[in-house]
Amino acid sequence: MSVKFRAGVIGRTGRGDYGHLLDTVYADTPNVDCVALADDDEQGLKLAGERLGLKALYSDYREMLDQEKLDIVSVAPRWADCHCDMVIACAEAGVKGIFCEKPMAKTLSEADAMLQSCQRNNVKVAVAHRRACAYEQHGKKLIDRGEIGQVQMIKSHGKCDHRAGAMDLAVLGTHMLDSMRYFADSDVEWATGHVTVDGKAVTGDDVYEEEEGVGHTAGNRVWAYYAFQNGITGSFESYAGDNPGGRWFGFEVHGSEGIIALRNSPKSEMYIYPHAFWTPGPNDPKWKRIILEEWEDLENHTHQSNLMIMEELVQAIETDSEVTRCCSGADARAALEMIMAVHDSQRLKSRVGFPLENRENPYDLLLESGR
Repeated sequence: MSVKFRAGVIGRTGRGDYGHLLDTVYADTPNVDCVALADDDEQGLKLAGERLGLKALYSDYREMLDQEKLDIVSVAPRWADCHCDMVIACAEAGVKGIFCEKPMAKTLSEADAMLQSCQRNNVKVAVAHRRACAYEQHGKKLIDRGEIGQVQMIKSHGKCDHRAGAMDLAVLGTHMLDSMRYFADSDVEWATGHVTVDGKAVTGDDVYEEEEGVGHTAGNRVWAYYAFQNGITGSFESYAGDNPGGRWFGFEVHGSEGIIALRNSPKSEMYIYPHAFWTPGPNDPKWKRIILEEWEDLENHTHQSNLMIMEELVQAIETDSEVTRCCSGADARAALEMIMAVHDSQRLKSRVGFPLENRENPYDLLLESGR
């Protein structure tokens, strides 16, 4: 019989709350009992405790970690400004696994510290990126068996809503960049980015402190280009536009013999076009929609996505293996590095190589330089 694990949740009402259902995932996770909850907002703690049916409630997550001897913890707040301290505290408290909301951290230096602590304490980490989706998993299988030939380029788009530009890249682009690495099956060698405000390149005067905990940022339009080590190229773009239902949010994988398109994860729409031309000709085959009935019939796709992540995290703990199919801590740091590369490229006005030398927020350096 599998080991029964004790789980806890760290939330932060009013400042990232409980993310995208990272608190409720345990209700349907076999062999894991959620036993404790921490939130420094008194009313938020009370309401979340009632929602989860928990009596072990703490205003200080460090006290919860000390008292409850937990095996798995959800670091649930959607805002990234608390993730570093929370993840390191969990790792040092002896937990075996951490399920962390995205974005992983504010800066690469924070992500480095988080992973160092987890590696030192043999803690498995999974991050809530939406490659954990039946359509993305199916699309990867199609590509791996050569359905669209050799992958050549991956083109991704943000949601392009009111957060268009830098915040779209930080908050939602992290999903796309993780998926880009997953489908390219390679790390990035170098990148270049162009970040603008109303059509003009950003300067120090355009930098502001974002309310969602990502630190200094700038830009309402972003374009990025990535060169992967295996020769595949990738791009990401986000700009303000009319985007009903979020259907711009997705990516296309272009191969030598066809194209696969995925949209609006985690619910998702998936299409395949069996021709290498980007624009169909009058006699070319038509785009075909792929329907996965079991996924379509689900009521809550985000919850199911979280269950896929938790299943692999539990397996990684039990077998002392790494998270690979879903997004690991190392994968999430790589996606964050792709985000930071865009802004560092804009700051330096040149392409940047990986791994990035600058592990801090590029706009902090821009402000310090006075440019």
